[in-house]
Parts: sequence; structure tokens; C-alpha cells
Amino acid sequence: MKELQQILKKEFIHIFRDKITLFLVLAIPIVLVLLFGFTISTDINHAKIAILDLSNDSQSNELIEKIDASGYFEIVSTPKSETEIDNDFKNKNIKLALIIPPNFEKVLAKEKYITIQIISDVSDLNVASILNNYIKAILHDFTLDYNVGSPMKVPIEISTRMMYNPEANSVYMFVPGIITLIMIIVTALLSSITLSREAETGTMRMLLIAPVKKIYVVIGKVIPYMILSFISTIAIIIISVVVFKMPIEGSFWLLLLLCIIFMLTSASFGMMISSLVKTQLDAMMITMMGLFLPTALLSGFLFPIDNMPYFFQLLANIFPAKWFIIAIKDVMIKGSGIVDIWLYLVILLGMAALLITFSLSRIDKRR
Repeated sequence: MKELQQILKKEFIHIFRDKITLFLVLAIPIVLVLLFGFTISTDINHAKIAILDLSNDSQSNELIEKIDASGYFEIVSTPKSETEIDNDFKNKNIKLALIIPPNFEKVLAKEKYITIQIISDVSDLNVASILNNYIKAILHDFTLDYNVGSPMKVPIEISTRMMYNPEANSVYMFVPGIITLIMIIVTALLSSITLSREAETGTMRMLLIAPVKKIYVVIGKVIPYMILSFISTIAIIIISVVVFKMPIEGSFWLLLLLCIIFMLTSASFGMMISSLVKTQLDAMMITMMGLFLPTALLSGFLFPIDNMPYFFQLLANIFPAKWFIIAIKDVMIKGSGIVDIWLYLVILLGMAALLITFSLSRIDKRR
């Protein structure tokens, strides 16, 4: 029994000395509960929409009030033409638009049916499907309320126009997310593990005292994984285009430039993590919990960011995956050019520069 007590004492001493691992073991359950509890939701509230009211009569105003009062939508734009609606979609001001036809009240009173047009941004299929169901339910309730006091049972027919993904193909949503996750796994995870292994075994110290600039040492360790990640990305894009018929509406070279910049940013995260930990195990756990999981949950890949609590919306901004997914969708699906995504490129490059500078300063302290 004394031998068992000594072994247990030794293990507990080892656990408490390794503060990073202890912190991760205790923090992981809390982080998982908070992330999954607040981010996994199929409900969307206050989605930004535009309403083009070509009638502007009492019934159209009543319909608009009903939509506004539902809580599902926030009317942020009242355009005067469909061109303005297209601009709102292009500038990401809205998720959905509704066009109420002229003489809405008169047609309801005299005709057998009336058609209302819904325009959806289907680059994010899940969000578009949910919002379409919401607006259709509101239109159905409006029809029921109107027909209560009307001798004619007038149905409202819905005409749907799907922008950026007219066939409602789910691959449009998953390909950008898969590219993002592959880059995180190959570039950030393997870079952090490799650099941590060098520090753990002591070979990094030997490399740093060699007559070679430390930036060359670090870049030499990271570039091979960036190349592997780039090859995997090219393979995914080719399969998506050839097999799943996913278009690349924008410039292919701009798409490659965007991917390279994101790989650099991912690698810089791996460098930062390796500069903060002492073992490969710690590097792997921190990368998976601190980068891979938030990438899956807070990037907008699986769940809409706008529907998360405000704190998590702010938290999503510090992860490069959010900006990369927005940019790659714009290039691949919407045909955006560098003028449209320059801000995202600057954000990714800025993150990379800050993290590389921080990582190199930490490596200096370890020498």
C-alpha cells in the first residue's frame, strides 16, 4: 500500500508541475459546454432584410409591421428598385429581400391570388433555408388573418429567387469550410507540434546558436507543411469543380493568393502556440482546443455568427477562419475581386505579422 501511495504522490506532483496540461484538462469541459451551448442553434433572430414595397397601401404596411414584429427579422433597408437590393446583397447588408407588388390591397380584394417575391442569399444554404421558412410562415399567418374577414379566400403565392447558389447546392457551403479546416490541421497543428518537438528535445537550441538567422530556422520548419496544405487545398478545389460542379466565379489566381495568405496566418498561429508551450502534447491540445474547435464553431462555417451572443461575435473576430471563409465565399461564389476583399487580406496579413513578431521574441527569450 505504501508503494501505491508513493506512486500516486509522484503522479500528482507531476500533474501539478505541468500547469499548462492541468489547466487544459480542467478548462476543456467548461469551454466545450460554453461553446456548444451558445453557438449550436438553429434559431435565427433579427436577420437583416430589405423590403421593396411597390404598393405602399394599408395592407402592405400591415404585412411589413407583421414581419417587423415577428422578432425574426430586422428591416434595415427600404430600397426603391431591385438594383438597390442587389447592391445590398453585394455589400452584405442583408440576408433576404421581399418585394411587395404594386396595388397589393386592390389585388387582394379583386383577384384570386397574388404573388410576392422573396430574394435569398443562398451562399449560406442553412441560413437561407431557415429565413425562407420564417418569412413563408409569416406570409401564411397574414393570409389567414386577411381571409377571416374576406368573402374570397385569397392565397398568396411566393416566387423565390436564389442568389449566388440557384440550385441550392450544399457543396457551396461545405467546400470553403473544408478548405479552412484542412489548412488549420496541416499548417497550424503540424507546425506547432514540429516546433514544440524541437524545443522539447533541445535541438531547437542547437539550431538557434548556429550561424543562421532564427527567422530562417523557423520558416524552414514551417514551409514544408504550408506546401502540403497548399497541395491538399488544390486537390479539394479540383474535386469540387470537376466532381461537384462548383463554380469559381472570381479570379482563380486571387483565390490562390487568398489561400496562401491564410496558410501563412495559420502557420503563425502554430508558431505562437509552440513558443508558449514546452511539450508536443501541450501544443497539440492547445491547437485543437484553441484554434481547430473555434474554427469549426465560430467561423460561420456551420452556424451563423450573427445569431450568437455578442461576446462570441466579438470573439470570432480574433480567429482568422472567419475572415478567410467570408473572403473565399466572395471569390468563389459571388465573383468578388481584390477591391471587394482587400480588407480581409489586410486583416489576415496583420494577424500573421503580429503573431510572427511575438513568436520570434519568445524564441529569443528561450535561447
